[in-house]
Amino acid sequence: MEEAVPRRDYYAVLGVAPDAAPDDLKKAFRSLAMKYHPDRNPDDPKAEVRFRELAEAWKVLGDAEERRKYDRLGPLYSSDGKPPTSEDLNAFVAEALGGLFRRKGRGDRGEDLRYTLTLSLEEVARGGSRTLHLMRRIECKRCQGSGGEPNGGLKSCGRCNGTGRTPGRRLFRTECPHCDGTGKVVAVRCSRCTGAGVHDEQEAIRVRVPPGVAAGQKLKVRKKGNVGRNHGEPGDLYVLVAVAEHALFRRRGQDLLCEVPITLPEAALGSDLEVPTLDGSTTIRLPPGTPGGKVFRLAGRGLPTHGGRPRGDLHIKVLVEVPSVLHADARAALQRLSTALDDQAHPIRNRYRDALANHRTHAPESPPE
Repeated sequence: MEEAVPRRDYYAVLGVAPDAAPDDLKKAFRSLAMKYHPDRNPDDPKAEVRFRELAEAWKVLGDAEERRKYDRLGPLYSSDGKPPTSEDLNAFVAEALGGLFRRKGRGDRGEDLRYTLTLSLEEVARGGSRTLHLMRRIECKRCQGSGGEPNGGLKSCGRCNGTGRTPGRRLFRTECPHCDGTGKVVAVRCSRCTGAGVHDEQEAIRVRVPPGVAAGQKLKVRKKGNVGRNHGEPGDLYVLVAVAEHALFRRRGQDLLCEVPITLPEAALGSDLEVPTLDGSTTIRLPPGTPGGKVFRLAGRGLPTHGGRPRGDLHIKVLVEVPSVLHADARAALQRLSTALDDQAHPIRNRYRDALANHRTHAPESPPE
């Protein structure tokens, strides 16, 4: 009977304690695998060996059942008595890293684009769609993204002999850096994109704006960013919403506040007051004796909300405007009014006077100088 061949301490390989949680194991593996991956270290055989050790350790410790077996047997553990093949480890690592490294012929994902869209409050209330005109990188239609002139602009890569993979005996065969894994290189550059395979072009993009959208909210338009290299899928377009200041309204969530000035006679006698809304204007009734600062709520006249909830409210705050300039007749009229008004006309002022008199009575005497 053959003796089991001792293996390295897989926990030590990943740099974690034997009682490490599964999430900590995966985090440690991903960090080290990113560091030592052959695609990032194409000419470093030590990094390649280190990466294989990491992959082998994760293949065992990343599986709950295999980890329990390993914990019982320690370094003498062997799942089947044979070391895993390079193909096994390649597939296992690719799954664990979640596609962080490209496979043969698969291009890079393109960059995301960002755009700031400024809306008025009326546009926020209505919602709808807006057309944006912006430059984005697209795949060249003349060369279909290859970078070479049609009909003979490409040739077989001399570095990898058209295989798209690095030549030689390696533990992990990696993508050829010369042709990006395509097996082809440009012989004659495309006259439209000068060999880049992509070019910038202005495009009109429609963006749906939901009613009641908030300032700072991001609207995502899928695959309307820049296209990626080597036929990579486009990134996304993120539209950042900004809301312009309004001459009449201030926004508080989905509610609106409007401050409306009124005159002394309107406040004292009452009046019908025209006030603005996002849908036009309406009239509210001011009762006689309306104090400055009083707020009237117009339910459902604010901004729309999401999820079928009721619209916000519109709050009308009245501000009594005291005349700053008086002609002689107006001054005389106010003086007559002041004389005609008795104490019952000013209950708040009367309460203040009573409190002030009480304060004087109980206030301590000032110390002698």
